[in-house]
Amino acid sequence: MLSLLALSAGAGTLYFSEDRNTGGLYSLNTTTGAATALGATGVAGSTVGLAPTDNPNGLVGSRPFGLAAIYADGSGSLSIPGTATAEGLAYDADNDALFGTINGSFFSYDAGFASTTSLAAPGADIEGLAWGGGSTIFGLAGYSGPRGYLYSYDIVADVWSFIGDTGIDFNLVGLAYDAAENVLYAKGSQDSYLYAIDPGTAFASIIGDTGIQNGGGLAYVGGAVAPVPVPGALLLLGSGVLGLGALRRRRKTA
Repeated sequence: MLSLLALSAGAGTLYFSEDRNTGGLYSLNTTTGAATALGATGVAGSTVGLAPTDNPNGLVGSRPFGLAAIYADGSGSLSIPGTATAEGLAYDADNDALFGTINGSFFSYDAGFASTTSLAAPGADIEGLAWGGGSTIFGLAGYSGPRGYLYSYDIVADVWSFIGDTGIDFNLVGLAYDAAENVLYAKGSQDSYLYAIDPGTAFASIIGDTGIQNGGGLAYVGGAVAPVPVPGALLLLGSGVLGLGALRRRRKTA
């Protein structure tokens, strides 16, 4: 299952999956913004999503026409056959659920990832998506419409709310949430900077230059991450054996 990671104490890791770069998995320094190349994602398309999984050595990412299990050490990725695609991804550890967004639509993945359940539309082209703990998911708009608007989604009520304008013209943007610091991280193609965003006010500030111009997906994994991957766990994720827990929320009605 995609349950909450069992993490040891220590600083977390911010991962970035670069658009249109199959070898573009990086870790980003959350103090300086500096990027460290890790290896492969297998992602050849643009506006990709990235999210944690139950395995601290594995991430789940979107690629054109499906999802992929990605080794966090950059040693490779595994396509998950027959899965629905997304731009932004968010993993809700409390409910063991994966959410996605693409072209203004928002949905949750059903067991096996092949089908989705439509949820309330955010009313904006959300590209960056991140679970904020509890019943909250954050969304950051980019590409078309108002760029840089920050929203929150209530999983239980199936309702989106506008938080504020970050003041940054984000495009093809990824979003991740650090619960320990209560901060959102964002990286887009409008410039090469990593940003910190206050989740309560949407105020954005530059952390530092990543040296990467492209946008992509972000995922924050809290705590220490072991350096050796666990192929068996990722193979289970890739084969669709790991199911998604039931969501304690209403389905969207017509």
